[in-house]
Amino acid sequence: MISYVILGITFLYAVIQISLYAARRRKPLGRDDIDERLLAALNGGDRARE
Repeated sequence: MISYVILGITFLYAVIQISLYAARRRKPLGRDDIDERLLAALNGGDRARE
């Protein structure tokens, strides 16, 4: 019985950690976004955040 409780707690911990990781993950930048950021950096300013 105790092993089921430990297994349940471990499962809940894993689900919480996976959901936190998925929430923090950012989608990768596209080629156009990278070009815009580099051009803005070369021009000495930061482009407006959308």
